[in-house]
Amino acid sequence: MTPLLSRLSLITVFFLSTIIQASEIPVMENMKKDQQLAGSRFLLVLISQPDCSYCRLIEDEILKPMQVSGRYKDRLLFRNLIINDGRRLTTVDGKQLSANKFAQRYSNSLTPTLLFIDPRDGSELTDRMIGINTVDMYGYYVDKAIDQAYSQLLSLH
Repeated sequence: MTPLLSRLSLITVFFLSTIIQASEIPVMENMKKDQQLAGSRFLLVLISQPDCSYCRLIEDEILKPMQVSGRYKDRLLFRNLIINDGRRLTTVDGKQLSANKFAQRYSNSLTPTLLFIDPRDGSELTDRMIGINTVDMYGYYVDKAIDQAYSQLLSLH
């Protein structure tokens, strides 16, 4: 490889990694506002904790690249529900609730968990995904769940 081509490759890798790192998954703070933003889309919610290495893995290796790709922008909004750090959020009905209590509404305090939520009423559109076994197949399973959730959303509305 020529020195110029080698440098260009390094620069390209650097810029791509910078773009992915810069595109944070928005923190879930106001479900009422998300409901208005969603339109005909659903919410893909990562339930995470500050010190959860598997949560970071899913966010960095799966969700951020999905968000950056733009492939899902017409079907869903990505959100990160961070529990166990004192955060509060506004629910669909306008009430303030701790992130932990909100997660408990879904009988869930396990992290990482992906929820596929109808923003109109907060119901789950398809089975949640709890934990991660291998990164290699996880993206495929997320894609299948996205397809199921979107089909369910369309059939309901």
